[in-house]
Amino acid sequence: MINLNEKVDELKKQYILQTAHEYFKNYGYEGTQIDKIAKELSIGVGTIYGYFKSKEGLFLAWLSTIIDEGYQKLIEDSKNLTDPKEKLSLCVDLKFRYFELNKSAIKGYMKNNLLSLKNISRGQEHPMIKVINKMACYISEIKPMTEDEAMLFAHIFDNIISTYIQFLSENDDFEEKKAEILRRFLCFMGVK
Repeated sequence: MINLNEKVDELKKQYILQTAHEYFKNYGYEGTQIDKIAKELSIGVGTIYGYFKSKEGLFLAWLSTIIDEGYQKLIEDSKNLTDPKEKLSLCVDLKFRYFELNKSAIKGYMKNNLLSLKNISRGQEHPMIKVINKMACYISEIKPMTEDEAMLFAHIFDNIISTYIQFLSENDDFEEKKAEILRRFLCFMGVK
Protein backbone atom coordinates (compact mmCIF):
# COMPACT_ATOMS: atom_id res chain seq x y z
CA MET A 1 0.00 0.00 0.00
CA ILE A 2 1.37 3.41 -0.99
CA ASN A 3 1.51 5.99 1.78
CA LEU A 4 0.85 9.35 0.12
CA ASN A 5 2.28 11.36 3.03
CA GLU A 6 5.59 9.50 2.78
CA LYS A 7 5.72 10.12 -0.99
CA VAL A 8 5.02 13.84 -0.48
CA ASP A 9 7.70 14.05 2.23
CA GLU A 10 10.24 12.33 0.00
CA LEU A 11 9.39 14.67 -2.88
CA LYS A 12 9.78 17.73 -0.63
CA LYS A 13 13.15 16.47 0.57
CA GLN A 14 14.29 15.97 -3.03
CA TYR A 15 13.25 19.51 -4.02
CA ILE A 16 15.01 20.94 -0.98
CA LEU A 17 18.18 18.95 -1.80
CA GLN A 18 18.10 20.01 -5.46
CA THR A 19 17.75 23.66 -4.51
CA ALA A 20 20.40 23.34 -1.80
CA HIS A 21 22.75 21.82 -4.40
CA GLU A 22 22.72 25.06 -6.38
CA TYR A 23 23.23 27.19 -3.27
CA PHE A 24 26.08 25.07 -1.88
CA LYS A 25 27.72 24.94 -5.30
CA ASN A 26 27.40 28.68 -5.97
CA TYR A 27 27.89 30.14 -2.47
CA GLY A 28 29.77 27.43 -0.60
CA TYR A 29 28.80 26.04 2.77
CA GLU A 30 29.32 29.27 4.69
CA GLY A 31 27.57 31.48 2.11
CA THR A 32 24.46 29.34 1.85
CA GLN A 33 21.48 30.68 3.78
CA ILE A 34 18.60 28.39 4.67
CA ASP A 35 16.08 31.24 4.57
CA LYS A 36 16.93 31.92 0.91
CA ILE A 37 16.43 28.25 0.01
CA ALA A 38 13.09 28.30 1.85
CA LYS A 39 12.01 31.49 0.09
CA GLU A 40 12.91 30.08 -3.34
CA LEU A 41 10.81 26.98 -2.60
CA SER A 42 7.98 28.98 -1.02
CA ILE A 43 8.20 27.00 2.21
CA GLY A 44 9.05 27.91 5.77
CA VAL A 45 12.55 27.62 7.19
CA GLY A 46 11.05 25.31 9.81
CA THR A 47 10.08 22.86 7.07
CA ILE A 48 13.72 22.52 6.01
CA TYR A 49 14.84 22.14 9.62
CA GLY A 50 12.07 19.60 10.14
CA TYR A 51 13.63 17.38 7.49
CA PHE A 52 17.32 18.07 8.01
CA LYS A 53 17.58 19.44 11.61
CA SER A 54 20.25 22.05 10.71
CA LYS A 55 22.19 23.65 7.89
CA GLU A 56 24.91 21.07 8.49
CA GLY A 57 22.31 18.30 8.32
CA LEU A 58 21.12 19.61 4.95
CA PHE A 59 24.71 19.87 3.72
CA LEU A 60 25.54 16.34 4.84
CA ALA A 61 22.37 14.96 3.21
CA TRP A 62 23.35 16.75 -0.01
CA LEU A 63 26.92 15.43 0.27
CA SER A 64 25.53 11.91 0.69
CA THR A 65 23.73 12.26 -2.65
CA ILE A 66 27.01 13.34 -4.26
CA ILE A 67 28.76 10.30 -2.77
CA ASP A 68 26.01 7.98 -4.04
CA GLU A 69 26.31 9.49 -7.51
CA GLY A 70 30.10 8.96 -7.40
CA TYR A 71 29.65 5.35 -6.32
CA GLN A 72 27.36 4.64 -9.28
CA LYS A 73 29.93 6.22 -11.59
CA LEU A 74 32.68 4.07 -10.03
CA ILE A 75 30.69 0.89 -10.63
CA GLU A 76 29.94 1.89 -14.21
CA ASP A 77 33.48 3.02 -15.10
CA SER A 78 35.22 0.05 -13.48
CA LYS A 79 33.20 -2.62 -15.34
CA ASN A 80 35.74 -2.91 -18.15
CA LEU A 81 38.86 -2.59 -16.00
CA THR A 82 40.74 -5.74 -15.03
CA ASP A 83 43.86 -4.28 -13.37
CA PRO A 84 43.06 -3.54 -9.68
CA LYS A 85 45.63 -0.71 -9.67
CA GLU A 86 43.68 0.95 -12.49
CA LYS A 87 40.53 0.51 -10.43
CA LEU A 88 42.18 2.23 -7.44
CA SER A 89 43.39 4.97 -9.76
CA LEU A 90 39.79 5.39 -10.90
CA CYS A 91 38.75 5.82 -7.25
CA VAL A 92 41.26 8.63 -6.86
CA ASP A 93 40.21 10.20 -10.15
CA LEU A 94 36.50 10.13 -9.32
CA LYS A 95 36.98 11.56 -5.85
CA PHE A 96 39.08 14.39 -7.32
CA ARG A 97 36.54 14.96 -10.09
CA TYR A 98 33.57 15.14 -7.71
CA PHE A 99 35.54 17.44 -5.46
CA GLU A 100 36.36 19.71 -8.42
CA LEU A 101 32.70 19.84 -9.45
CA ASN A 102 31.62 20.80 -5.92
CA LYS A 103 34.77 22.49 -4.63
CA SER A 104 33.22 25.71 -3.34
CA ALA A 105 30.81 23.81 -1.11
CA ILE A 106 33.09 21.03 0.09
CA LYS A 107 36.37 22.93 0.63
CA GLY A 108 34.78 25.49 2.97
CA TYR A 109 33.13 22.78 5.01
CA MET A 110 36.28 20.64 5.14
CA LYS A 111 38.34 23.62 6.29
CA ASN A 112 36.20 23.98 9.42
CA ASN A 113 35.50 20.27 9.96
CA LEU A 114 38.68 18.26 9.68
CA LEU A 115 36.81 15.03 10.34
CA SER A 116 33.96 16.08 8.05
CA LEU A 117 32.84 12.71 6.70
CA LYS A 118 32.82 11.23 10.20
CA ASN A 119 29.89 13.55 10.92
CA ILE A 120 27.79 12.18 8.08
CA SER A 121 26.99 8.84 9.62
CA ARG A 122 25.60 9.99 12.99
CA GLY A 123 23.83 6.78 13.85
CA GLN A 124 23.45 5.64 10.24
CA GLU A 125 25.61 3.69 7.88
CA HIS A 126 28.48 5.87 6.69
CA PRO A 127 27.65 6.94 3.09
CA MET A 128 31.22 6.28 1.93
CA ILE A 129 31.02 2.65 3.08
CA LYS A 130 29.97 1.37 -0.36
CA VAL A 131 32.94 3.12 -1.96
CA ILE A 132 35.29 1.92 0.78
CA ASN A 133 34.02 -1.66 0.39
CA LYS A 134 34.77 -1.42 -3.35
CA MET A 135 38.25 -0.08 -2.62
CA ALA A 136 38.80 -2.97 -0.18
CA CYS A 137 37.94 -5.44 -2.96
CA TYR A 138 40.42 -3.78 -5.33
CA ILE A 139 43.10 -3.71 -2.63
CA SER A 140 42.70 -7.41 -1.87
CA GLU A 141 43.05 -8.13 -5.60
CA ILE A 142 46.46 -6.44 -5.49
CA LYS A 143 47.66 -8.14 -2.32
CA PRO A 144 45.82 -11.06 -0.70
CA MET A 145 44.73 -10.23 2.86
CA THR A 146 41.85 -10.70 5.25
CA GLU A 147 38.65 -8.76 4.78
CA ASP A 148 39.38 -6.70 7.92
CA GLU A 149 42.87 -5.83 6.68
CA ALA A 150 41.50 -4.83 3.27
CA MET A 151 38.89 -2.60 4.94
CA LEU A 152 41.57 -0.97 7.08
CA PHE A 153 43.71 -0.28 4.00
CA ALA A 154 40.65 1.04 2.15
CA HIS A 155 39.90 3.49 4.96
CA ILE A 156 43.53 4.60 4.96
CA PHE A 157 43.47 5.01 1.17
CA ASP A 158 40.26 7.06 1.30
CA ASN A 159 41.70 9.29 4.04
CA ILE A 160 44.91 9.83 2.07
CA ILE A 161 42.85 10.99 -0.93
CA SER A 162 40.77 13.30 1.28
CA THR A 163 43.87 14.75 2.91
CA TYR A 164 45.43 15.52 -0.46
CA ILE A 165 42.20 17.15 -1.61
CA GLN A 166 41.99 19.23 1.55
CA PHE A 167 45.46 20.66 1.10
CA LEU A 168 45.50 21.12 -2.67
CA SER A 169 46.18 24.57 -3.98
CA GLU A 170 45.10 26.05 -7.30
CA ASN A 171 48.71 25.75 -8.50
CA ASP A 172 48.97 22.00 -7.90
CA ASP A 173 48.99 19.65 -10.87
CA PHE A 174 46.00 17.43 -10.13
CA GLU A 175 47.12 14.64 -12.47
CA GLU A 176 50.52 14.54 -10.81
CA LYS A 177 48.95 14.47 -7.34
CA LYS A 178 46.60 11.63 -8.30
CA ALA A 179 49.53 9.53 -9.49
CA GLU A 180 51.48 10.42 -6.35
CA ILE A 181 48.62 9.27 -4.11
CA LEU A 182 48.43 5.88 -5.76
CA ARG A 183 52.22 5.47 -5.82
CA ARG A 184 52.57 6.34 -2.11
CA PHE A 185 49.66 4.14 -1.09
CA LEU A 186 51.00 1.13 -2.98
CA CYS A 187 54.42 1.72 -1.42
CA PHE A 188 52.74 1.87 2.01
CA MET A 189 51.11 -1.49 1.22
CA GLY A 190 54.49 -2.90 0.22
CA VAL A 191 53.50 -3.21 -3.46
CA LYS A 192 55.43 -1.85 -6.40
